Amino acid sequence: MSSNQNETNAALAMHVAGATVRHEGRFSDLKVLENDESLSKNFINKYVIPFYMKKIDTTEFREHFLAINDTVNNEIVAKLLGDFNWRTRSVGAKFATLGDMIEYEDNIGKLLLRSDTCYAGHYYCLALASFASTAAINYLQQYLEYYLRRPDLWFDQSSAMAALSYIGTAKSENLIAPYIKLWNKFIVDKSNLNLATSVESFNQQMLSLDEIKREISSFYLKK
Repeated sequence: MSSNQNETNAALAMHVAGATVRHEGRFSDLKVLENDESLSKNFINKYVIPFYMKKIDTTEFREHFLAINDTVNNEIVAKLLGDFNWRTRSVGAKFATLGDMIEYEDNIGKLLLRSDTCYAGHYYCLALASFASTAAINYLQQYLEYYLRRPDLWFDQSSAMAALSYIGTAKSENLIAPYIKLWNKFIVDKSNLNLATSVESFNQQMLSLDEIKREISSFYLKK
């Protein structure tokens, strides 16, 4: 196989994994979990395929998760977050959120800042909003300080704003006030972005996550 073909195949693999926009930035060198081996087909069938395309505020997602919840542990989540693919990483973030696995907060925060793959960033924001710690707020603020100044990188700015708004509301603080001017400048040529709509949708998803957590707690109390 020629070097050109190898490069083409590598580029295609990166694209399929979700690296649709290649960019070097301030956060590119942040260290995150990286798997030593590829995930098995059985693992992907059980822990990825039923979840990566499912919205968390649907009955389908809830039923799938409750069926396997007792097998989801730190090792599973680490493997999901350590795989360079938007599908696995988004599921890993969902599972970390539902399991209150704050030990993965730094890794999830760094993944958000790096923004290696598309689609997963929203779920990193949900996880950070769920953790609602000082560190989580800091990751969201760092993200907004940098990416709201990069209108060429249209990533997960609306989700990060919604996450910071969610945490601020819980703390009776207006955490997004310092970013409103940057936000308004960022969306000048993005007419379909609406902060109020993003916040409302985000809050609904957080409510759905809390409902699943309550179901999990109720299940174990009955055992």
